[in-house]
Amino acid sequence: MTNFLPAGMINETLEDICKKINELKEQLAKGDTNNVMRGLKELEDMTLDLWVFIEKFACQPLIYTGAGNTEEIIKRLEWALAFSEEVNPMDLLMLQQEIKKKAAYKSK
Repeated sequence: MTNFLPAGMINETLEDICKKINELKEQLAKGDTNNVMRGLKELEDMTLDLWVFIEKFACQPLIYTGAGNTEEIIKRLEWALAFSEEVNPMDLLMLQQEIKKKAAYKSK
């Protein structure tokens, strides 16, 4: 199981909101205020649902703008997390410092 969630659901909800806004514009142009009021309530509910969904996340969503498709990036992140959970960060830092010292010593 992954902790990474593709943003498809968020994109779909935003698309639905845009469609609803266009419908409401048409209804407003026709003077159909009753349907406009109902539509505004639907928009409010859709937006609130999306907001509540995002607020439940332990951290703010991240947006990756590099190369690769969603599945590829999720696999990379899962691998990086699995690796980082097995390695003590302080041990890794000490190893990096030791390697730098050896490299500096060899270059003298």
